[in-house]
Amino acid sequence: MDFKKILAVVLGVLGVKAIDKNAEGKSALTTEMETKLKEEFGEKFLEKFKKELVLEDAKGTEMSLDDTEVNANAQAVANMQKKLDAALSVIKKKDAAIALLEKDPEPDNAEQIDMSAGAGKVVAFKPNMAYTHNKVVADYFRTGVMQYSGDDTINTTELQTEFGKYISGQKLDILKSINLGLTITDYMTTIVTDKFEWRATKATMTSVLQQFTPKWTPKGSAEFTPITVKSFPLKVNVPITPSDIIDGYLGYLYDEDKTPDQMPIVPYIVNELVLPKLLEDLELAMATGKFVEHLKTQDGQEGSDAEDSMDGVLTTLAELKKGANEITWLLNGIILTDANILAKMDEVVDKIPYRYKKKAITIHADPDLIVMYGRAYRKLYPTSKNQDGEQMKLDFSKLTFAPVDGFSGTKCFVITPKENFIHLQSRDVASARIFMQVQNYDVKVFMEFRKGAGFAIQEAIFAYLPASFVEGESVLEPGSVGGGI
Repeated sequence: MDFKKILAVVLGVLGVKAIDKNAEGKSALTTEMETKLKEEFGEKFLEKFKKELVLEDAKGTEMSLDDTEVNANAQAVANMQKKLDAALSVIKKKDAAIALLEKDPEPDNAEQIDMSAGAGKVVAFKPNMAYTHNKVVADYFRTGVMQYSGDDTINTTELQTEFGKYISGQKLDILKSINLGLTITDYMTTIVTDKFEWRATKATMTSVLQQFTPKWTPKGSAEFTPITVKSFPLKVNVPITPSDIIDGYLGYLYDEDKTPDQMPIVPYIVNELVLPKLLEDLELAMATGKFVEHLKTQDGQEGSDAEDSMDGVLTTLAELKKGANEITWLLNGIILTDANILAKMDEVVDKIPYRYKKKAITIHADPDLIVMYGRAYRKLYPTSKNQDGEQMKLDFSKLTFAPVDGFSGTKCFVITPKENFIHLQSRDVASARIFMQVQNYDVKVFMEFRKGAGFAIQEAIFAYLPASFVEGESVLEPGSVGGGI
């Protein structure tokens, strides 16, 4: 667009006839002007206009307009604003209607729950400082001398008793941490059900509006392709020799500046040794896991891999891609690189229907892919704000990147509403078990629970899976013709 036309718009918005010179004799915006333009047109417009202003000023372009030009432009802006307001009014009404039709229903015999419910009801745990394992550590902090030698220092029966007491008051909190501590479940809808397989029962309706007649003339039917989400029984079997972890426990207390009564050894075992690794394994299993049934297992043999325990969401998509489906596949065969990622993500925005990209929907993505996009964007627009990766949006949409730990290394991303991204959990919390057994000088930590991950319907999924992630799919090298959306 001609700079004079842009200048006319800017001066009309600012309510001035000219941009004055600064102390150096150059045309420059005041702080108030920059704030006003940023509010009206956004930071990108402001930065681009400032660059153009410098270039045009160097050419000697007059940074002013006469009254006739200003008035004509002001009238044009006013007319455009009226048209925009009218269009926004129509869109707002349409959005309200769509919102009513798009509500994802609850499945049969299932309920959605707020996993934060019950917060603050955790029973306070107080260790028995007369127990050997607590007394030895407390004496060490008091005297600086460790009074133990070998396995006989830790009384595993006392440890088991204290473990049971701790779990009785903390079980719900521990189970919630298995959900709330994951990056992937932050973006999912939790369904609590007793079923081992769940399927959506309803979905988006077709058009329902029609003219009035005094007769029953039905219109509108559900159109969707449901995906079965399976719930898998999972477990944790961790053997621990308490005397082997004393040194690490003492180091933890020093690093965190805590005393044994503030962080007893039992919570340390659960919260610092077991749970962090469990969350890491769950992130992986819920993303790229592929269930492998292990029938012939014997006591004492090594447990199965974390990724064998359940079907992950990316694995489910990869299997669906091999057959007929209603999913929108993005950038088929394309390898995303530093050089092409910005252009290709622009293509993604163009492919997403307006009804979705106008909403604040998450792009669930490989963290490395988000870094690649952010660096490419910063390189092209070095003066733009250096946004945090978790808040970075695709231009001309409300689609926002969010890193999912389990997607790391896959270069995959999935765009879908939260209502369509499903996390299954058992309805009966009491059926989940956390307990400890003792054997000689060892203790065995057990956890048993159920979990599933997937999607409700295919039509609301927009996904990019690199060819290397889908078995048998061909790969296009960067710069190849074809393969697009």
